[in-house]
Amino acid sequence: MKYDQIGKTYNSTRMPDDRITGKLIAHLDLPLGSTIVDVGAGTGNYSYSLAERGYRVIAVEPSATMRRQGKQHERLTWLDGVAEALPVDSRTADGVVCTLASHHFTDLAQSFREMSRVVKPGGSIVVFTADPRNCMADCWIADYFRAIVEDSCRTQPEVSVFAEQFRTATGRQPAVHAFPLPHDLKDRFFFSGWRTPDQYLDERFRSGISSLAAAPPELVAQNVARLSADLSSGDWQAMYGDTLTRTEYDCGYFFLVG
Repeated sequence: MKYDQIGKTYNSTRMPDDRITGKLIAHLDLPLGSTIVDVGAGTGNYSYSLAERGYRVIAVEPSATMRRQGKQHERLTWLDGVAEALPVDSRTADGVVCTLASHHFTDLAQSFREMSRVVKPGGSIVVFTADPRNCMADCWIADYFRAIVEDSCRTQPEVSVFAEQFRTATGRQPAVHAFPLPHDLKDRFFFSGWRTPDQYLDERFRSGISSLAAAPPELVAQNVARLSADLSSGDWQAMYGDTLTRTEYDCGYFFLVG
């Protein structure tokens, strides 16, 4: 399993961002005390944040490495399981969340069906994910890490396709809410450093990003070497310096709400 190998230092760079937690809560639109299933919970960053806010959370995560690092809370329960066969009884959850995990699922449609199965009638399903195609034209990350971004495009469907798969699998009409990335995100996922290119030179930062950690090391080394050279020479600044004046950037991340 991918994260049994690359998840050993995950908590050193991946921390919950309050703005993402706030969006999850707003889109769930559930009273405090509600039971929420977090599908593909990782080390429980957002599971813990939701529990801290007063919700009861069932964190489902298949990687033993990630669960061992899992955060603990009196309102948080951990279960070993996959999205395609959630170890949760039908119609027991008030809501379901999935945060930056759907691209790891082996069968997206079946995962959506399982989310729909465990949630009560009228309950909410909120998925936070991305369509990296949004960055292919003008984002410097897609320039320096193009092969890796292209590979992400193969595993992450276009927004319209993702939404239609959800609708077909669940019978729920989804709404899509774009989430332009702030420049100071605490959760350091792939595109989070769009205004801080130096971070991509840091091996610890890269090790917390599945698409970089799992890519061929020689490819990553080539990409990083080119970025480092261009930052040192000023070529990066000449091509992409206007990025440093922005406070947020639309990198294709969005909340799908059903």
